[in-house]
Amino acid sequence: MYGYSNSGNVFSGNNSYWNDLKSNLIIKLLAVCNVLTNSSYFTNIILFNFLFFFGLVALLRVARQQFTLPKWMLALAIFFIPGTLFWCSGIHKDGLILSATGLAIFWFYKIITSTTINLKWVTGLILSICLVFLFRSYVALALLPAMFSWWLTMRLKRNLLLVFGAVYFVGIALFFCSPLISSAVNFPEFLATKQHEFLLLSGGSALPVTTLEGNLTSFLRYLPTALDIAFLRPHLYEAKNVATLSTLFELWMIGLLIITAFVFPIKEQSNPFTFFLLFFGLSLLIIAGYTVTFTGALVRYRSFALPFIVLPILTFINFKAIRLPFNLFVNKG
Repeated sequence: MYGYSNSGNVFSGNNSYWNDLKSNLIIKLLAVCNVLTNSSYFTNIILFNFLFFFGLVALLRVARQQFTLPKWMLALAIFFIPGTLFWCSGIHKDGLILSATGLAIFWFYKIITSTTINLKWVTGLILSICLVFLFRSYVALALLPAMFSWWLTMRLKRNLLLVFGAVYFVGIALFFCSPLISSAVNFPEFLATKQHEFLLLSGGSALPVTTLEGNLTSFLRYLPTALDIAFLRPHLYEAKNVATLSTLFELWMIGLLIITAFVFPIKEQSNPFTFFLLFFGLSLLIIAGYTVTFTGALVRYRSFALPFIVLPILTFINFKAIRLPFNLFVNKG
């Protein structure tokens, strides 16, 4: 099939038609752009980023409906996080995945908050999730339990943390029980294989990690390493260039927001969308922690999840309790 002995597994990274499809789709999209731009690289960047903005604007529209934060603050969290701005722009798949994810969230929000079913919304949701799955399958798989939890909390109107925790507990159980269902859906093995593929690569930012195996014991043993990679890397002593330093600064700013949320907590009840973003973003980071073994690659994979982490953190902060000058800007917003 198109030079392959077989189509390969959907989750495989080697000699797989499905794995290479994401690159082939970008190439074909670029070919269409070249017809319109006479192969101008800079004009192509404008067209690509124009497509990327659709999903981000859709995410901003949902955030404005759900949060009482000033519009400029929501826009900063979605559009202007440095790592996300850099890695999710340009001519590659990351921006397209983020845009498709934003559109999927927008269409899903329209569906679960409406009393009627609109075929356009359902079609848009299915196409968006399929596009995300084709370009980065684990993002789509992480999106599904977060969406289901969001919908379930709106229907049951129970404790948000309890509902989300129960859904994710069942999801993790199904993840590790998947080999018992069929070897074709052995998700722990797929995740371990992804890490093995990273370990076969070479580079100056390689992390000293052990080999992950596709079983519960290995995943539990590797968990401290995965959390360290997902949330704390790169460490200060690993900062060897401007790019790494900027990533460290980004992590420190997020840490400062978390501390601020504890010092100035908001008393209002959080809504399901807050927990949806938080659980979805954390899922992406933990998956990256289990699979990525290079600091350079980690920066890129983590940049995709940052808007889904920063947005809910902002909703936990009582900005009105923070004294001048920041409170003045919030009041103006």
